[in-house]
Amino acid sequence: MSNTYLKFTFRSLVKHKVYAGINLIGLAVGMAGAIVLFQLVKYHLSVDSYHANADRIYRVVVDLHLEDGSVEQERGSAYVLHETLKKEFSYVRDAAYLARKELTIRVDHGGTSRKFMEKDHLVFTNPDFFKIFDYKWIGGSASAMAAPNQAVVTERYARKYFGNGNAMGKVIRANNRENLVIAGIVADYPDQTDFKQDIFISLPTLKKIVPEYGYEDWGWMDSGRETFITLRSPEDKAAFEAQMPAFAHKYYGADGKVFHYHLQELSDVHFNIAYGGKIKYNTIVVLATVGILLILIACFNFINLSTAQAFKRSKEVGVRKVLGVSQAQVFWLFIQETAVLTFGAGAISLALAWGFAPMLSQWLGLNVGIDIIGDPQLLAFCMALLLFVVVLAGVYPAVMISRFNPVKAMKGLLKENNRSFFSVRKGLVVTQFSISFVLIAVSTLIILQSEFLKNKDLGMDKDLILHLNLPETETGKLTALRNELSALPEVTDLSFFRSAPSVQTSGGGTIKFENRDWEKFVARSRAADDHFVKTYGLKLVAGRVPVHSDTLSELLINRKLVRALGLKSPEAALDRQLHVGDAGKTGTIVGVLSDFNNGDLYTGIEPTIVFADQARYRRAGVKLSRVNASTISRIGAVWQKQFPENVFEYSFYDEEIAKFYQREELATRLTTTFALLSVSLSCLGLFGLAIFAIEQRTKEIGVRKVLGASVAGITAMLSMDFLKLVFVAIVIASPVAWYFMHRWLQDFAYRIDIHWGIFAWAGFLAAGIALLTVGFQSVRAALTDPVRSLRSE
Repeated sequence: MSNTYLKFTFRSLVKHKVYAGINLIGLAVGMAGAIVLFQLVKYHLSVDSYHANADRIYRVVVDLHLEDGSVEQERGSAYVLHETLKKEFSYVRDAAYLARKELTIRVDHGGTSRKFMEKDHLVFTNPDFFKIFDYKWIGGSASAMAAPNQAVVTERYARKYFGNGNAMGKVIRANNRENLVIAGIVADYPDQTDFKQDIFISLPTLKKIVPEYGYEDWGWMDSGRETFITLRSPEDKAAFEAQMPAFAHKYYGADGKVFHYHLQELSDVHFNIAYGGKIKYNTIVVLATVGILLILIACFNFINLSTAQAFKRSKEVGVRKVLGVSQAQVFWLFIQETAVLTFGAGAISLALAWGFAPMLSQWLGLNVGIDIIGDPQLLAFCMALLLFVVVLAGVYPAVMISRFNPVKAMKGLLKENNRSFFSVRKGLVVTQFSISFVLIAVSTLIILQSEFLKNKDLGMDKDLILHLNLPETETGKLTALRNELSALPEVTDLSFFRSAPSVQTSGGGTIKFENRDWEKFVARSRAADDHFVKTYGLKLVAGRVPVHSDTLSELLINRKLVRALGLKSPEAALDRQLHVGDAGKTGTIVGVLSDFNNGDLYTGIEPTIVFADQARYRRAGVKLSRVNASTISRIGAVWQKQFPENVFEYSFYDEEIAKFYQREELATRLTTTFALLSVSLSCLGLFGLAIFAIEQRTKEIGVRKVLGASVAGITAMLSMDFLKLVFVAIVIASPVAWYFMHRWLQDFAYRIDIHWGIFAWAGFLAAGIALLTVGFQSVRAALTDPVRSLRSE
């Protein structure tokens, strides 16, 4: 019987090849989108879950509750925290301190000397790090990390530094100050981790390279320096956090009420944006939802076309039942047809997903591969997806078709009596286009918001500014560097500073104005020289630029700080004394700047102070009149002359700012891609329904043309039935689209308004594509010779 069923199945698919092709393409595209999104969601949910103690690993974070009522969330911690926690809390099994830092690594090997600027892949840590997180040791052990001048590298970095030779015991040099011995080699980390370090330097070495850091100061926190612990049991978390208020009071005294320590689970580190996470958990939910919606749209297409075809096949079903075929056998025959199409679409979808995965990997900077043989989770998902599609797309049409009354079916009476099919079909079309409208509207908003962020006036100049790194130990050479770079014809100005505006969140702390008490708000501080204002085009609204100085003596503040201090005008702040808490010094306010953004546009403008402190300068901003390859080469030669033991690296300021909004760029690409997929699938189904509707009305079209109906009139008549459904979808989907757009915009301090033009554009696009899809078939039908149309009946 099964062989007979297969023959009937393939004959039916060949006979109705247009509908079969539409269903095959629709299911393949929908399933391909779902497979790619599954891989993406699976990657993010599996990040760092492979560690054996993942359920007991926590990052110690702190919320700073300021007196003005604001809360600053800080993932960094003081150096002394990890040592103190392990001593004072018996349920803290391991405590690791991670200090990220840029270093120039020199490798002398094979008769050559090479230098590498290590940024994101280098960390200082202690032996407990390798107890908390799982690493496979190729050589050496974690105990070596307790001694100074020791380093552990991954296999790929061992090859990078020393080729295929044995790296154990070899020496590398850090910042031309300290020799480091390779005391261990670990296997390369997997893709699913946020700890992408390749060189680990023993923590005691940090004190030798950065002796000025406040190692015993509980208030000295830096987001690049974190504490991770392992509890003896997950149940100890509540007890640990309950003791944190007393712990804070013990080490901070009266200020303990400001420091609210708590534990962040390892599973939350990847998703919590407030503490430097990579992606919001809500984004994962949205991606999973989009994958489900793509499958639903594809299945709705299948259901619509299958139920539409049912009337064409009603006589076939009637004959089968008269010849003794049972209702169950008819049901399984149609389920088998669905299964054959679904499995064929599944094979095509894997090929499509495999082809799209590299593009997605490039967008995301991730390895989103499609390997159904080597990935059991993907294989299980594909099997479940095939079963889900067969059931969802096949059961309803199969049940309805198998229930046909054989007498009515053979007489062709079902076409007029079984009107329920039409209501279901219209409902599915409305649902499809509602989903498509929401995706189009949301993707349009994301594009507009991204463009708004890119083009917003930040209160400064960001074009033609080249950023250079400054070695920490070489600040005495800054005068010589300035003189030589300023002599280049393309260089119009040059500034030294700690961090550029609108790129990195600056330091900060509390302040004292004149003889008043400490203010209840935090002011951001920026260490920068007297060229900072001119180089970045900052606007002075009162006073003057500070005179040249190597240390804090004169200050600039912004208008936001003037308002926060309760002063009536910028001029009222001039020549007043201000004590900067994080600098520990007092200076005179000599100028007031127009407000500018300290960081990204997710946050608003903050009170800001700019002052000189040459010991803090880590970067140079070179303002250029023009730029080309020779300009960079000449600047590089000057820089290398002053710092021969370091690696010359540069970046453009506008590109650094653009990197802030990579999430929006990625969201734009993803939503646009899947909005187009959604619309394409919806229109594919609409295309099939239009073919069926026109086939059903062939005689009517012929009669109308004989009676004088125009091509335009017939086209409008045929198209309007479908366009009505699209307009209903737009009305239903508009409030849903507004809700999602409003929620998404809340993350930004600066955002566009949700205006009617977005809905008009999304509606126009959805209706326009639907009109083109249906109109093409309608025009073809209207142009058909009426004699042929009537003869076909």
